[in-house]
Amino acid sequence: MLQTHLPRLLGAACLALSLASTALAQGAALPAQALKRGVNVLGYDPIWKEPAKARFQMRHLQAIRDGGFDHVRVNLHAFEHMDASGQLPASWFKQLDEVLAASLNAGLQVIIDQHNFMDCAKAIDTCRSRLKAFWRQVAPRYKDAPDGVLFEILNEPNGAADPLWNDILAENLQIIRETNPKRRVVVGPKFWNSMDHLDSLKLPEADRNLVVTFHYYSPFPFTHQGASWVEEFKNTSGITWGSAAEREQIGKDFDKVKAWAQKHGRPILLGEFGALETGALAHRVAWTSTVARAAEARGFGWSYWQFDSDFIVWDMKADGWFKPILNALIPSPGAPAPAATAARSSDPALDHLINVNKVTAWSVYGDGQSTQQVACEAAGKACLRVALQGKRANAWDIGAIAPVTGDIRKGDKLQVLMWARLDTDDAKAQVQVPVALQLGAPPYTAVLSGQAVLTSKLEPVVFSGTAQVDQPAGTVSLSVQIGQVGQPLMLSAPFVLRNYTPGK
Repeated sequence: MLQTHLPRLLGAACLALSLASTALAQGAALPAQALKRGVNVLGYDPIWKEPAKARFQMRHLQAIRDGGFDHVRVNLHAFEHMDASGQLPASWFKQLDEVLAASLNAGLQVIIDQHNFMDCAKAIDTCRSRLKAFWRQVAPRYKDAPDGVLFEILNEPNGAADPLWNDILAENLQIIRETNPKRRVVVGPKFWNSMDHLDSLKLPEADRNLVVTFHYYSPFPFTHQGASWVEEFKNTSGITWGSAAEREQIGKDFDKVKAWAQKHGRPILLGEFGALETGALAHRVAWTSTVARAAEARGFGWSYWQFDSDFIVWDMKADGWFKPILNALIPSPGAPAPAATAARSSDPALDHLINVNKVTAWSVYGDGQSTQQVACEAAGKACLRVALQGKRANAWDIGAIAPVTGDIRKGDKLQVLMWARLDTDDAKAQVQVPVALQLGAPPYTAVLSGQAVLTSKLEPVVFSGTAQVDQPAGTVSLSVQIGQVGQPLMLSAPFVLRNYTPGK
């Protein structure tokens, strides 16, 4: 039976390889060029399972090139497409052929990135087998592809893969070199491609066609605030970035990478970096620009995470670039570097914020109330209007709360500022409400408390004091207890400052 079917199987395999070569030959024969500015694509797109539902279209590759990028990093989750023997279907390869050909036609270099990193972190034996099966199929298929096609052995090895990573790297590099002796291969250190583990990498000294990658999402509480997949930070928000010390830290980190690269004579690719949309846009723009420019200044290529889905640079709904992030990545000639916020350069108080200073930070609890964001004359030109249907028995029966996302330490000088008024034309109207910084969970102990007198005029509510005990980030909220107000009122965005001294 084997003798009967072997010629047919070999013929099918040769035909598949021929088709792959033909598809790539239709693309521009891009030579190997230094990777400069790239973007990660296709990692979580339906295109691999249901092409008819694909968000990403081949036309986007030309848009990427026209936007100023020179390469794409194609994130492949191939393991889930393999059969029991580790073979990938022809339909999957056909889709990858199309992506590669369209990328090359657009003038983009392409990194084929095997992205099943979490499978490898959890089940290393299965991963090891499947990873070798992947490269035994992919490497020979694209052995005649232009030099503008690169291979990346595995994204972000971590967990169970960490202690074995150098062995896994070596065995897969050997597979690739059997058919692609001079193709550029992207490799990175263990522990999520951490720059702090570059020294742990063991690379064959004679192989000079290796590009070393690292990923950068520091400070992680800023770049991943509100990330649903990070338990520690999924409920955090309002974490800021942009102080002189924070900017300087990026330079220090990248100088360490540059020193390693110079010592070992290896080119560097910053393979991923980005800040999630849950952070304030101005801060994200400033961080993104700072990271990209710091990489370029040290001769690193970079690949932004990612084109769409989240951390986006392309808005699929609007079918166009998300300009603030695009301009941070690829600024117009002569454009100044973005500041963290427009106010930050003129108001140093904002460097001391430990909360989200937006109207949307407020949430209101209790029966007999409804809320609406409206225009007002407070900072930010917006207020939250809270409509109240009569008084309640206790002030705390209805409350507006806003989380404090920064930590509080014993001895910290705390200041609270917001604007508030009763939404009435009665010039004589007046009501007193309790205001406090307090624990967000029982027993709701007050860290700082005060009283605010509300009238028909929009006036500042200010109170301050000293913290008596440490409070971890996210455990304290600003609370305004309005259960006994009995009429509509307006609240501006709140400001909670730590250790701010006016004039300094």
